[in-house]
Amino acid sequence: MTDTGKYQFHDVENCQLCGECLSRCPELNLPLEVAKREKLKINRGEISHHISKACTGCFNCDAYCPNQANPCETIVHHWWEVYHSRGLPERARYFQPLEPLNFRSYVTQRLPADEKARLASWDDIAPCEEFIYPGCNVCTVPYLTETSLLPKIPIRGGLSWCCAETYFRTGCYDLAEAQGKRMQARFKEMGAKNILMMCTAGTFVFTKVMPERLGIKFDAKFKPLVRYLWEELQSGRIKIERKLNMSATVQDSCYSKFLEPDYIELPRKILQHIGIEVIEMPRSRDRMVCCGIGAGFSIESSYNTIELTRSTLKRLGEAKRTNAEILCVYCAGCLQMLGSGSLLYPGAPQIYHLLELVQMAAGETPQRRIRQRALTMFSGTLVNQAPKLLSRSRFRPTI
Repeated sequence: MTDTGKYQFHDVENCQLCGECLSRCPELNLPLEVAKREKLKINRGEISHHISKACTGCFNCDAYCPNQANPCETIVHHWWEVYHSRGLPERARYFQPLEPLNFRSYVTQRLPADEKARLASWDDIAPCEEFIYPGCNVCTVPYLTETSLLPKIPIRGGLSWCCAETYFRTGCYDLAEAQGKRMQARFKEMGAKNILMMCTAGTFVFTKVMPERLGIKFDAKFKPLVRYLWEELQSGRIKIERKLNMSATVQDSCYSKFLEPDYIELPRKILQHIGIEVIEMPRSRDRMVCCGIGAGFSIESSYNTIELTRSTLKRLGEAKRTNAEILCVYCAGCLQMLGSGSLLYPGAPQIYHLLELVQMAAGETPQRRIRQRALTMFSGTLVNQAPKLLSRSRFRPTI
């Protein structure tokens, strides 16, 4: 049997029961005294159904904690223990990134011919020191990469190149470690030295989670797409042909707060540079909340379709109330979730990936296939996952 103590990434001894983590949490928002009592229970392993279910694993509370106690991992470790002892509900299978049939593979099997060919060309482990890593979510929208703004280097990736973010975030630590070692070996075999990351989650996992939590280190340097775009704009190598003169609100990636000190500001600087006024949602920057997928991460939810839909529609509502003309994302996973949710939300602001907006400002016309892709994503969930919502069967994911 696997030793569950191996994966203790929290430190309750550092916890001073200040309550900051659960009080400042934008999802829980508990009164301070209640937060202190609940955190004491969590430290003892007495995690209430409500606290566990409401947690989206966004790690905000780790950033709020003044004592580096990693409170989020305290909750996620509870998920690990339940998953390890009982497995996951059958409905979670469709959202496991390396299952033969999952929400991404369903979409990639139904891509238009041009995107299928593009995606197939990426899955190449031939020696390559410098390349673009798209991430799993970009694999469902390969059209995003059809632009002259990206550097003239190969793209390397595919669904099997998963960074293991979902596994780590949901407490499937053994799977995260196994996939991390797989990617470590793959990058080493390729001789990878410099990797441009289109995936914020992957950047966080490869530069923080793997080396600091799981002891898996990479020889390559990872550069985020938003950093690349900002540098190209500042240098003039990406030239602005026209200012866009519109307003946007920004959906932040859950991991932006843990990367470079100014990372969370880079998308905003880029938007302002290309003529877009940024109107913030109340829950943004250090109070950001997940696009909706996080509502499925808890062991209690296990990708409950109702919870996922409710959370995504709530976020779209927050975006709409800003009266911004568009909703900008810089994570392709957010593009998936919010795009799918917008099918059920009449009047939701149009959703653009940051790269598409820079394309427009540089005089290019982006493909804009988001609606078709959202329809495929939505129909796949209805057909393959929703019917298992009430199933009592459980399983253990494998990779």
